[in-house]
Amino acid sequence: MDDQLRRMEFMARPVNADAQATQAKILATAYDLFAARGIDGASVRDIAKGASVSLAMVHHYFGSKQGLYEACIDAMLKELGGLRSELEAKLALNERPPIELLSEAVRIGYRFAREHRKAVRLLQRSLVDTGELDARVREKNVVPFLDNVSQVLGGITSRPSSVLRLPIQSVVFLVVRYAITSDRELAALVGDAAIEHTPRSDASAAAVAVEEHLVEASLNLLGMHIASA
Repeated sequence: MDDQLRRMEFMARPVNADAQATQAKILATAYDLFAARGIDGASVRDIAKGASVSLAMVHHYFGSKQGLYEACIDAMLKELGGLRSELEAKLALNERPPIELLSEAVRIGYRFAREHRKAVRLLQRSLVDTGELDARVREKNVVPFLDNVSQVLGGITSRPSSVLRLPIQSVVFLVVRYAITSDRELAALVGDAAIEHTPRSDASAAAVAVEEHLVEASLNLLGMHIASA
């Protein structure tokens, strides 16, 4: 069976194929399907078809569906990694009042997440399917982020970091939920009255209204209004 698969892999390789481009095409297709359907809902056959390659070609480059999924997770973490660094650096500067720092951090996170919706959907996919984030994502990224940000905010606000940890996670949930929502859905959720009073920008009016709401909700969740009074 192994010899047969190797022969299929060899026959599947196009003459003078650009291996890097082929891998990227498979990865991009898998990224889309895993984000939309999860690992159980996306078959290797569908991925191969979407990438216009053979099944053997997918196995040749990634070994298995699990290997391909892990490659997508790595690509997603790389795409989102810059946001974590930017937010932690922004909060660590501590050069402005806490409310201003947090407000800007929420805006940065929301705008970044909207620009990288596909990556955010993939990040949340296992949570939707199983009730848990991918273990590697949780332990290497989410938990350290919560630890760092809660400690930084604890120093800024003089409140115990343990008290801030869950509210910070709630802020993240809110930002993610609205960020991955389509403009049409946001408009339906926001309603015409709120949009009429929102300054227009390059983003949709509904997205701007949600951004303002997220800033206010985040401050309330973290008790910033009370702490600054």
